[in-house]
Amino acid sequence: MLKSKLHTKLFISSTLIVSAVTFTPFDFQSPSSLNHRVEAATKYYTTTVNLNLRKMASTSGTILTTIPSGKTVTYISTYGSWYRVSYNGTVGYVSSQYLKTYQPTTVKTYTTTANLNLRKMASTSGTILTTIPSGKEVIYLSTYGSWYRVSYNGTIGYVSSQYVKVTSSSTITPDSTATYYTTANLNLRKMASTSGTILLTIPSGSAVTYLSTYGSWYRVTYKGVTGYVSSQYVTTSSGGDTDTSQKTVVIDAGHGGNDPGAVYGSVYEKVIALDMAKRLMSTLTNTYDYNVKLTRSTDTYLSLSERVSLSKSYKADVFVSLHANSSVYSSAHGHEVLVPTTESYTTNPYVSASRSLGSSINQEIGSRISAVQNRGVKYQNVYVVGKNVVPSTLVEYGFISNSNDRAYLTNATNRQQMANATATGIHQFMRSYY
Repeated sequence: MLKSKLHTKLFISSTLIVSAVTFTPFDFQSPSSLNHRVEAATKYYTTTVNLNLRKMASTSGTILTTIPSGKTVTYISTYGSWYRVSYNGTVGYVSSQYLKTYQPTTVKTYTTTANLNLRKMASTSGTILTTIPSGKEVIYLSTYGSWYRVSYNGTIGYVSSQYVKVTSSSTITPDSTATYYTTANLNLRKMASTSGTILLTIPSGSAVTYLSTYGSWYRVTYKGVTGYVSSQYVTTSSGGDTDTSQKTVVIDAGHGGNDPGAVYGSVYEKVIALDMAKRLMSTLTNTYDYNVKLTRSTDTYLSLSERVSLSKSYKADVFVSLHANSSVYSSAHGHEVLVPTTESYTTNPYVSASRSLGSSINQEIGSRISAVQNRGVKYQNVYVVGKNVVPSTLVEYGFISNSNDRAYLTNATNRQQMANATATGIHQFMRSYY
């Protein structure tokens, strides 16, 4: 990538009826130190250096793994100057002096209490983008005096704060989007122990939402009930075809508003990106039946952090940001896909999955589009990819500074072919990963 820029699951609680079961559920014996009920709220910390995770609370303890700087760990307990933590399913001890408190993101949803104008500026003189009917939900982004910057059906603007009320407020933690599937009929227990009361038995193949780790046990939620299951009987793979209507793909049209992105004459990156996003949304929805959300559906500016916040708000399963490239050298040409690095910049816990997503998209575009050179998959520190909390990637469809690429990208039929290839790449990833 030659131009310089840093881009930046949910179960509904229900009444549960448990009937007699005849199958044999499975447990795994937990360590004696875990035979108690855990009451404390889950706490998270972020490493400030590359930090050894040890088997014992001592510098002489065996090193289980080295946690990169900037990664998030789940706190379990304190032993002097050491913390017992969980990192990627491995439990051990780290020196507390190399950790800082992790600040989770809070997502707020408001409901309008009147028919409310969504304006382009935080002022009654601002252009009215649309009028939001009373009783509709908007996603809060930020505050400007007595105005809220919100998103409504993909349109970003400002509303008077006095005509909205909070309807939900949720905290996004590093584990909020993790989903596992049971590999056996599995007991959900009140405590992290085989002696814990059985709350219910989860059928094999069911999806559970992961909350935290306690030794060899996972604290999970299943149909609104929270408890503990043995980690050896769950997997990240569903073992079957994806129910695409239940998966959310967030498409991010790069730039927008007063940020045009790359420009060549009358060709604007922000225009190409938005058109591609709408085409991709249509294909993913109509061909593959995904639940698709756009970070923006109009020519609106969004900060990089706001794009990531919307990904969290929409409870995305994957996030794909769309762009066109540019260079001072007109000879530079081709499409490429950007995926996260493993440097401390990256806080996205799904680095490997993000790379798989990017590779899948790149393979489809490369095999279908011969008119634009394939520059491959590149590791790069991109905000909306590296700072996200789901598998994420960024696609550069070609250089508008190159005459061949520009001619291709300004043709509507060609853009549709690009969108179709991208959609297939996303679908191939979703089928293999979820």
